[in-house]
Amino acid sequence: MPCPRCGATGVDPAGYCVQCRLFRGPASPPPQAFYPVPPPPKQRNPLLIPGIVFGVVALLLAAGVIVYAVVGGDSPAADQGLTGGTNPVVAPSLTAAPDDPTPTPTATVTATPGASASGSAGASPTAGPSCVVGVFLEEQHTEQVTVLNTGTFPFSGSGAYHRYTDSGRVTLDYGDGMSLRGSNGANQYEYIFAGYISYTYKYENGVLTFSSPRPDPQGTETFIRNGNVDFKGKLEARVPPPMKVNCGGVAMSLSNQITTIQLRRTSKAP
Repeated sequence: MPCPRCGATGVDPAGYCVQCRLFRGPASPPPQAFYPVPPPPKQRNPLLIPGIVFGVVALLLAAGVIVYAVVGGDSPAADQGLTGGTNPVVAPSLTAAPDDPTPTPTATVTATPGASASGSAGASPTAGPSCVVGVFLEEQHTEQVTVLNTGTFPFSGSGAYHRYTDSGRVTLDYGDGMSLRGSNGANQYEYIFAGYISYTYKYENGVLTFSSPRPDPQGTETFIRNGNVDFKGKLEARVPPPMKVNCGGVAMSLSNQITTIQLRRTSKAP
């Protein structure tokens, strides 16, 4: 716009007319023919979203593997229907004897049929006499059993086979299940053994001493209280205490402070 005083059109950077020095305000930039173009939007990383999705999927797969391992893994206890936990029958002080022909004596007793604690072997023991060697069937087995928080009372049963070899090895064979049953007031109990346990045995002065137990890897023991399974676990490698022997051609009896077993010979060959 021309200066109102002199008609000049120029204005210096300070806003004064270049001819008459009339203050007209700062110079305005020339008008633009178009609006300024905004900067282009920031480009997204094309790998960001697929990477996030892949990470989430990998995390879910890892969580699924962990859950399967904890809940549905290949567990021997689950395969055999074992309950785990604590056996309510009082455990012996020695549950796994070393492979030593002279086990350490102990006063503790438990409830496995003829298998509760270890006893001491005398000097120069030998395998049993001829009346011991052979196969015998338990016709009566009575044993004092201690149940945790309940008490000690007799359990009775039958059906296990004893196989004594002339080389000093014996196998207690419970088959598919040998039961000992007992009661305490209105409560009914059943202790079931399945499978087998073999031992080294020594005979001296009418007494059998056992050591080196080898339980059946698939063997089990189950404790039932009033019809409900309290415990089911693997057959434990317990060592029987020394047992007095009274044997003849057709029968044999074994006894100690907690157990009395009456057996009938079924074969002379083990």
